[in-house]
Formats: sequence, C-alpha cells, structure tokens
Amino acid sequence: VKRLVGNVLEKMQKEYQVDVAGFGNRLRIEHPKVWKKVKKDWDQTFSETPINYHVKLTIKDYGTSGGSKK
Repeated sequence: VKRLVGNVLEKMQKEYQVDVAGFGNRLRIEHPKVWKKVKKDWDQTFSETPINYHVKLTIKDYGTSGGSKK
C-alpha cells in the first residue's frame, strides 16, 4: 500500500503536476497566510514540494467471498 501511495504521489507531482488530491485546499484552510503566497503558482509549487506520508493498514476481514460451504 505504501508503494502504491508513493507511486500515485509521484505521478501527480512529476508527470501531471496537478494537485488532484486537495493538498492546496487543506493548506488554504489550515494556513491561509501561506496559501495567499503560493496560490498563484500552486501547481508548480505542489510539483516541487516534498510530501511525507504514513500508511496504517487495518484488515477487518479476510477469506473468500461467494457461495456458502456445504
């Protein structure tokens, strides 16, 4: 899962250079003064900003799905 998240982030930042995940919106809400400084060139800033992330995975159920056992 961590590798998949990393791959998606890299694709968003390096290939598409577009914030489709809403990082800018979160920045606007939590740090409005910073957002005012970077909003004009946000896609460029987003594509160059390091993103740290932590993955916590919880498996609630496992096994096969489908028909009942006889």
